[in-house]
Amino acid sequence: MALSSYGVSRSRGLLRDLLRNLCVAVASVPVLPAAGVYGSDRPAAAISLSTYVERNGNLVAGPGAIQLDSGAVTGGPGRVAGSWSSSTSAPAMFQRGVHYQSAQIVPVGSGINVTSKTHRVGWQYSFLTAPPAGIHAYLCNYARCVGLSGASGSTGAFEGDSGFSNFIFAFVIDGRGSLTPALQGSTSQVMVSYK
Repeated sequence: MALSSYGVSRSRGLLRDLLRNLCVAVASVPVLPAAGVYGSDRPAAAISLSTYVERNGNLVAGPGAIQLDSGAVTGGPGRVAGSWSSSTSAPAMFQRGVHYQSAQIVPVGSGINVTSKTHRVGWQYSFLTAPPAGIHAYLCNYARCVGLSGASGSTGAFEGDSGFSNFIFAFVIDGRGSLTPALQGSTSQVMVSYK
């Protein structure tokens, strides 16, 4: 059966209208803020550094310079119920002034659940070559991003946040323009103790 040119253009018009209506419907679906997302069987996704900066608007003067709440909580005494550790690859970085982030690091282990609360978080990241001056590293969960003081360490800044949460590493290098050669990521690891 052959379609007339009228039938083809009418089909295209109907398809275009259907796609336009679908896009409007999807755009009107409310999106929950990351801090309010708690799944019963899946951990809350980590917020991206860009989203965190947009929500909090705490950019410091200078390209790539960001001041985050790395000293939010110093941690303290408390009984730890368990811990988990997981890793992913650090991202490859090709441009200065661009935010790069790792894949989501998902909690592992049978003891962690939605009622768990984070106690302390240790981190470690590396690159295949020495990173250039002006690199800034951050660790983010569903609620906040924390500026990291070096390639390894630990923080109590996530104290009290849901222990059943993904983490990501985010990086930015001061300036603008391409990195030659590109900075190739290696291992990024978090170690989370929870109550």
